Amino acid sequence: MKEDTKHKKIVEETIAAYEIPPQWVLASRYEEQTNTVIIITNGGKKIVHKVGAPIERKLSMVEISGFLPKEEMFWVDNLGQRVRLSELRKR
Repeated sequence: MKEDTKHKKIVEETIAAYEIPPQWVLASRYEEQTNTVIIITNGGKKIVHKVGAPIERKLSMVEISGFLPKEEMFWVDNLGQRVRLSELRKR
C-alpha cells in the first residue's frame, strides 16, 4: 500500500511541475520498470516524463484542454461583414 501512495505522489508532483490543472488530466500512471510518469491530457497530448529529469517544455492551454482560443472579429466596412484578423491579412 505504501508504494501506491508513493507512486501517486510522484504522479501528482509531475502534474504540478507541468502546471496542468487536475481537471484537464484524462489519465496518468507511474511506470515502475522505466521510472517514468505518463500523463494524457484532455487536449490529446501524451507526456512521458522520466522521474528526476528536467522539464523540456511547458504545454500550451490548447494542448492541455483541447479548446482553441477564441479569435476576435473586426467589422470591415468594405466587405460589410465581420472578419477575423488572420483572414483580413490574407486578402
